[in-house]
Amino acid sequence: MELISDSVDKINTLKNRELERKLNLQKKQETKKSFMAENEQMEFFQRTFNEKQNYIESLLKKSQTLSKEELPEHFNTISKEILMLQKYVAASNLFLRNYFLQKCQNVLQELSLRAQELENDLLPKKKFGFKNKAKGNDVAKGADTIDFALKAATNGNVKTLKENSLGIECGFHKRSNETLSLSAEEIAKKDVCLEHLTNCTVYLKGYPSTLHLNHLSDCKIFSGPVSTSIFAENCFNSTLVIACQQLRLHASTKVDIYLHVTSRAIMEDCNNIAIAPYNWSYDTLDTDFVNAGLDKEINNWRCVDDFNWLNAEMHSPNWREMEEEKRVKEWT
Repeated sequence: MELISDSVDKINTLKNRELERKLNLQKKQETKKSFMAENEQMEFFQRTFNEKQNYIESLLKKSQTLSKEELPEHFNTISKEILMLQKYVAASNLFLRNYFLQKCQNVLQELSLRAQELENDLLPKKKFGFKNKAKGNDVAKGADTIDFALKAATNGNVKTLKENSLGIECGFHKRSNETLSLSAEEIAKKDVCLEHLTNCTVYLKGYPSTLHLNHLSDCKIFSGPVSTSIFAENCFNSTLVIACQQLRLHASTKVDIYLHVTSRAIMEDCNNIAIAPYNWSYDTLDTDFVNAGLDKEINNWRCVDDFNWLNAEMHSPNWREMEEEKRVKEWT
């Protein structure tokens, strides 16, 4: 009986060893397959990332060869490509090693910085400027050559002001507690700048070439269709009712935007942004859309790229669609 029992034990031991050997072999095969799959993922990711990086590099080089009219849409394309690459990296971080992920993020940061520097060089933001030493004939010449008109509603009387200083662009600068307006003739195909305004309401009926908004607080801005870009930054607790080919919003908070945009809106370093469709109306609006070269039937107001939010699976917490019950239905 003991011999039989020993034989059974030996057989069971051999079976267990064989089973253990097969399990170890299976584990090694699965580990090898997993390693191969990971390597294939890494190789595919790196190839795709490099292709995208090279494409963006080529777009950056091409910037120097384009006309000023082509540049806004070109830089919008670059911004979208960088954002798509950022989202691709974010979606792939489950299998990326930390050092490789950091390397990709450094490349993206460098591309974004180069794009911003190029845009600043080739499409500088027009700012108000005053020359302190302008004298005699220079001032008179400046008054003749600068097409600058300011209209301020004061006690119901509208007045037009001519600014004699050189370097001033069309718009308003350092104004508070006023209702301001510019006519279609004053802004047609021009760069308009609204800067350092507090508690102002501004009406721009017409079709500017570009619109720059900077340091606005507690303001309401109403603009007709802008043929190229609107650049807005440092806006706080304000309402923008705007139409354009592309919108760039930077460093702003608590802003309601009633938007018509034919490409996409891009935002960075912003929060508490609410967006609704453009709904301002005035007599020549349809004609102004035609003159601006914008299609009134194409409005991508929901298409917002947030450079501070790379999670492709979740909506950015920095902006939202404005609730319908909170939208202003008709502007007075």
